[in-house]
Amino acid sequence: MRKFFITLLIVLSCLPAMSQSCYWVFLTDKHGVTFDPYSYFDAKAIERYRLNGADLNDITNYPLNGSYVSQINAIATEEVGQSRWLNAMAVMATPDQISQIEQLAFVSSTQLIANEMQLASHKSTDYSDCSDVAEYSESSALSLSNQLLRMQGDLFRQKGIDGKGIRIAVFDGGFPRVNTHRAFKHLRESHRILDTWNFPNKKADVYGWNSHGLSTLSCITGIVGNQQLGLATGAEFLLYRTEVEAEPFKEEVWWMQAVERADQHGANLISSSLGYGKERYFTKDMDGTSYVAKAANMAARKGILVVNSAGNEADTRQWKTIITPADADSVLCVGGIESDNEHYRHIDFSSYGPSADGRLKPNVSAYGHALAATNGSDSATGWVYGTSFSCPLTSGFAACAWQVCSGKTAMEMMDLIQKSADLYPYFDYALGYGVPQASYFVNGSQVKAPTFQFSQDEENVYVNLLEDAQLATIFSNLQRPDGGLEHYSSVEYSNITTTDTICFSKAWIDSNTLNISYNGYTVSYRLQPSEIESVRSSVYHVGPYNAKTSSSMDYDYVYNRLPEDLVPEKWGKNAEWEGGFYLMYGLSIPIQASEKQVNFWSPTFHVGYRVMHALSKAYKIGLGLEYVRDNYNYPLDKANRLDNLFNVPQQGLDKKRFSRNELGVELFQRVRIVPSGGLFANGVHWDLGVYGSYGWSKYALYYDQISFATEASREYRNPSFIDNYRFNWGLTTRITYDWIGVYARYRMTHLTTSYDVDPFNPTGFKMELPRLEVGLQICF
Repeated sequence: MRKFFITLLIVLSCLPAMSQSCYWVFLTDKHGVTFDPYSYFDAKAIERYRLNGADLNDITNYPLNGSYVSQINAIATEEVGQSRWLNAMAVMATPDQISQIEQLAFVSSTQLIANEMQLASHKSTDYSDCSDVAEYSESSALSLSNQLLRMQGDLFRQKGIDGKGIRIAVFDGGFPRVNTHRAFKHLRESHRILDTWNFPNKKADVYGWNSHGLSTLSCITGIVGNQQLGLATGAEFLLYRTEVEAEPFKEEVWWMQAVERADQHGANLISSSLGYGKERYFTKDMDGTSYVAKAANMAARKGILVVNSAGNEADTRQWKTIITPADADSVLCVGGIESDNEHYRHIDFSSYGPSADGRLKPNVSAYGHALAATNGSDSATGWVYGTSFSCPLTSGFAACAWQVCSGKTAMEMMDLIQKSADLYPYFDYALGYGVPQASYFVNGSQVKAPTFQFSQDEENVYVNLLEDAQLATIFSNLQRPDGGLEHYSSVEYSNITTTDTICFSKAWIDSNTLNISYNGYTVSYRLQPSEIESVRSSVYHVGPYNAKTSSSMDYDYVYNRLPEDLVPEKWGKNAEWEGGFYLMYGLSIPIQASEKQVNFWSPTFHVGYRVMHALSKAYKIGLGLEYVRDNYNYPLDKANRLDNLFNVPQQGLDKKRFSRNELGVELFQRVRIVPSGGLFANGVHWDLGVYGSYGWSKYALYYDQISFATEASREYRNPSFIDNYRFNWGLTTRITYDWIGVYARYRMTHLTTSYDVDPFNPTGFKMELPRLEVGLQICF
């Protein structure tokens, strides 16, 4: 048995070397490759390239060298996909295979994407798949949902603006019922779904799988009965499935391939309610350097406006920030607000900015709680949650805006959409520039009338509204000289009058710029250089506070953020460091003949603390310290023979055992085998390691309380055949699901000093204490 476990340890340790992983293989050149852009690109793509001043014959558009591809495929296990833009292949390969590939003269480098160790199909979704069937009267006048009215979508409709002439590529996990649902009848009848491709399955059929895509598409273009769900009802569409339930890292490869296919087929706009965050990256990586972020930026250079969800990570303490590719500088990142036209509030789950390198994100916001088509029936609608839906609402808006500004480039449109937002030029890291407004494109840019006025004294700056208001939401931020925000807040005032005064301390403003926005009117205030030094010694309040108020005015901070409020925690499940206490309760399992002197039901108890450091999102190394109490129970018949050896009286015997106390240390590696999401709140992990312990033992007798009323127990320490003080070591492995798991440990050393002698029967077979222990673990 000992040899078996040593062999098992060697095999398990070698698994990483034998396992297949997904790699990017970057090539040095495209020598000998020919390319005809006019046969490759759709006519609309050619038109877009010319409008944006992009080069149709750019080397990034050329295919990969076919000979290079063949030689790599001859070594790799599987080709996942190719990227013209990166001049790279994604392959499944073992470390040995990737070493061979790296020796090829035309390979410039390789990059591990991630270990392909996904064993279950669970994915966290950010929508509610309600199946409320809504049957509307076709004869009724078409009405816009509130999610569209919030963006003044009625102004677009009055002008007949519906995104006509704009081609939108939608990336998602599937599009079930899109070929039958009433919400898309207008698309099918006019043949405006021009291209579909299922990248995971390598086929054209996308009408199945995850219904997330059904709902997001409806927020761009859906019409159910007399209810319009999205603004771009006249646009053309490309539908690409890039996601699978298990979420392997292949999805980022497929996302990149989808961008290139969208480019080829003439997309003006990409709507991506997808993103990659805490399961694959650390927050420091959200700086626009991921490969999908690079692909999104390249798409922008080729004239495609990429609209992407900010993410739903605001309430995740170890994340909070946006996801990629929303972190790319040329991507329109969309956050979420509550679906309440009376209140202007960030919805609690919408990710906060900025990007890891300090850039403004999100760029704009829209409803994060929307009415959408759902999968219950071919006319079903329901309420769905997430920035997955603020993104397509904005994509539909962008298509209509681009129809109005048909001569603009992608980056010009991104700038105009930001300027159209109702808070612009004010911004913060919760809402960006606010919600885009159609009036900016229909009526042109308007000078916004003042809604408040400034006054000041030596210590403070004061703000008074110009009109009384039952409800007033006032936004303010403190902007550093480098452009980043030191602080921002949103305060709702009820029953505020023109005599009520809101105060900002000059000492708090210091060398920064104070920006205040109310009802679309924004004013910036800076201290004069001569004032800064004189106020720095003053006492100040953080953010706005009330200096003079009426008896009826009340207020509530919707959010009041300092930089430290937005910094993700560095310790926890999704951080680089993780630690926690644990309890383990197990049983010693006799396996060998020499161990079967001991009862099967011999309990062991562990309490300890582990610390882990993440080398990647799928691999961690850890150290554990623990106290262990081992008990080895003996059946009475065998224990009685042991008593004879020690001349111990037999009457009233209840049970006997060896008890052992240990202090141990453990070194282990943790591999994620199922990512978090769905049923697996924190994923499923496999641990493998070694432990060492130093212990001391005793032999205990337990007597019947009735027979020996005056003496509950008597202990005999240091039995001669037990090595009382010694160091032991062994192997340990665990499978953990969220906070609970199962474990097994195998001790490689033995505890008896006279291993060849059975103290119960010196002339018989040898005796040993069990080496194998299995049980349950609970983590805190």
